[in-house]
Amino acid sequence: MNPLDYIIYAPLPQYYHEAYEYNKQKGWVATTLTPDRYDTSVIKPGHCPLKHMIEITLPKIDKLKDKIHGFFFIEGDVEIDITYDEFLALDISVPTWLGYKKKLKDYIVGNFLIYIPMTHLDELKEHMKITRLIYSDRFFTKLVENNWLKLHEKSIAREIPHHSNVLGRWRD
Repeated sequence: MNPLDYIIYAPLPQYYHEAYEYNKQKGWVATTLTPDRYDTSVIKPGHCPLKHMIEITLPKIDKLKDKIHGFFFIEGDVEIDITYDEFLALDISVPTWLGYKKKLKDYIVGNFLIYIPMTHLDELKEHMKITRLIYSDRFFTKLVENNWLKLHEKSIAREIPHHSNVLGRWRD
């Protein structure tokens, strides 16, 4: 099993329910939902996803590590374009960025869907020992540049259009 761990906040936005149901119909399973409640007057909204991954996802995955083969960081507004069985057929054995919006010259926009095999969990935890929060796609772009994280040749996921709290505007 390679569960999805949704990076989402409370109260849950409507698009989360749409994404969850869509992915479930394609055979994907998820960990127990644990939305964060970070105060965005104290923490920049764009820094909340990385904080969530470090403080909520990693401890949750630590408790499951003997029962799963790997896991996914997935944003709460993401629909995966392939079935879970199609993912298994890809036979991915290294940390891989599978869902993103676009690749720029020196930056990858949107860390929608990232797969981490359990064989790489301890290395990930070392990478996540950071002293300052940054945008999560900036964090993962650095891991791609350092050849720790592989970028899949084509994104297999997309965002549901919605109003973004991070951007403060409509996101297509």
